[in-house]
Amino acid sequence: MSELLILKSCIVLLISFILTFHSAKCEKQDLYGNSDDVCILDGTNLKHTLLNQSSMWLVEYYSSWCGTCHEFAPIYKKLAQDISEWSYVLNVGVVDCSEKVNLENCRNMSITSTPTLRLYPSVWNTSDIGKSVEKIVSAQKIREEILPFVDEELPNLKWTHDLPAPILKPITYKEVMEHMEADDRVLHFVLIFEEPDSYMGKEMILDMSSCSNILLRRVDVTSADGLVIAEKFSIDMRAVPQVMLSTISQQPRVVDVNMKTRYFYVYQLELLPEVGKPKAKLNWQFSNNVDTSQGPLNGNSNIKDHMSINWERSYLADIESAMNYMFTVEVSANKKLDGKKLEAVKKLVEAFVQTKDHFPGRSSTRRFMEGLNGWLADRSSIHYDVWSAYLQSAKGFPKANHMWVGCSSDQPTLRGYPCGLWTMFHALSVACSNAKVKDSHLFYDAMTGYILNFFSCLECRKNFGKEIQEIEFDSEADDQHASMLWLWRLHNSVNKRLHNHSTTEDQSHPKLQFPTEEDCSHCQHPAVVASKKFNKLKDHLRIWDEQYVVEYLKQRYSVQNLLNDYLDDDEIAVGEPELKNGKRIRLRNLPILDPSSQQHSYIKSPLFSPSLTSIDFNLCLFFWITSLCFALYVYHNVSARGIPYLSRKIVRTPSTMY
Repeated sequence: MSELLILKSCIVLLISFILTFHSAKCEKQDLYGNSDDVCILDGTNLKHTLLNQSSMWLVEYYSSWCGTCHEFAPIYKKLAQDISEWSYVLNVGVVDCSEKVNLENCRNMSITSTPTLRLYPSVWNTSDIGKSVEKIVSAQKIREEILPFVDEELPNLKWTHDLPAPILKPITYKEVMEHMEADDRVLHFVLIFEEPDSYMGKEMILDMSSCSNILLRRVDVTSADGLVIAEKFSIDMRAVPQVMLSTISQQPRVVDVNMKTRYFYVYQLELLPEVGKPKAKLNWQFSNNVDTSQGPLNGNSNIKDHMSINWERSYLADIESAMNYMFTVEVSANKKLDGKKLEAVKKLVEAFVQTKDHFPGRSSTRRFMEGLNGWLADRSSIHYDVWSAYLQSAKGFPKANHMWVGCSSDQPTLRGYPCGLWTMFHALSVACSNAKVKDSHLFYDAMTGYILNFFSCLECRKNFGKEIQEIEFDSEADDQHASMLWLWRLHNSVNKRLHNHSTTEDQSHPKLQFPTEEDCSHCQHPAVVASKKFNKLKDHLRIWDEQYVVEYLKQRYSVQNLLNDYLDDDEIAVGEPELKNGKRIRLRNLPILDPSSQQHSYIKSPLFSPSLTSIDFNLCLFFWITSLCFALYVYHNVSARGIPYLSRKIVRTPSTMY
């Protein structure tokens, strides 16, 4: 009997593990999914939905990689769940502006930063970009900001349901008496006595707008009508808010609750006979219309084998993917480029062109940048159609899409574009240094101009503005390396702020101070302490040796050391190719050396730093559990059957102990 019990327990354990593993693997790991009370809108259904639905809409425009969007997602999900009963009046949707299928809609809606919330009326025209919601710090604040919009648009609502349409305006004494005396009055009539600036009554009306046999109305206790109604039903004005219930064939009564809040009142009202739960629970189908032109994604990348990636090197594919996203998504989000935004684009392109033979990319991309620089020179404004047409026709424009290699992640919303942008700017700063660009401010102006004008994560943009005020750019300290070191300090400052404090941190690639001691053993050394009290802290206080940091940055991000794996084979050369016996050397075979020794490599061997994914760990756990169950089963059988050789006790004699 016990043998059978052990076997059954093992089987149940294995089945539970397999089901858990399968569900974890198959669930879409995006900011929003099937389990959330939101409609996933995209380029194929957004306009159709806004034009043909009978309700108003609240839509969040977000970017899946955006750190602020990650922080905001739980708030928006809570809001969507909290007002899901309002969907006869207001529905909640999301649009991912980082997906290329959504670019046109996001641009038409003038979405230049994320997250952005917009309200749309039930009667919508295509020229209406919606009303912005500014206070997005909490679900409550958002509710309070959208209620005036709902109140204003409610009379225009296309009410098509076999229920009384909700009314948020305060009721008059005449309306109360007409309803109480009507032959066809509703079964349950509810009056909510409250101050005029209270939100509770409006929220309760919307919460129960799809419930049967009940009608809720607000009473403004400061109005003349409100005073008369309160006197009529003997409502204590000193105890507002108060909720009065009038049911057919029963005396009106005050609804008694433990706490006078919206949730307690709604709960009690839903328990009334023939009322029940709201019918308007949102049940949208998840939209899977994403860009698959580059094949199925593995995490955030279409690189299938992450085990082959050298995480300690930088890949040209990441830079090209960042360039592609930068020009086709963030710059293209603007209907018109002029003023500061156009100057920022010109400055960035000029910085790339000034690097000349040290350009951090392929020669075709360099020619594209040179052509773009000339095309931009005399233009004072550029409309999107003209900009888009140029990108599509220009030769050499980076076509990489989702080609994240060193910036890839097992999670589709982590790393990717922000990592690629850091990589691109590091490579550009090194290229400016190697090319000895005369204008020492060119790189600084190019990067800050782009981030402050185009980087679509709004909160990230604000934080960047604060960061560059704290970490000032000093071109006089070291003209040749000033840009490289400023960007390195800035990047480490951001990493320090976000490490262990951000939902966008990939645990497989934590935001550490770089280069680490493993990457560059001479870049840091212990601080010299004058007091014995601090001797124990000496090993934790590290001082950067910026001479070696410069060498590390140059060897990692110089064009000749950028890995060109996963690029198209038609042109893989970058910079000035190194030749050996007249033959081109593949750049991925070039070591990055510690400046103190030609025999020590910066790069950790992939044999000793395997990239294990969650699937690898799950498989290890699966085989461990299987082995354990099998061992228990064998041990039980051996013990139960009393096999002499295996089950007898071994008695050690003095002669066998040595």
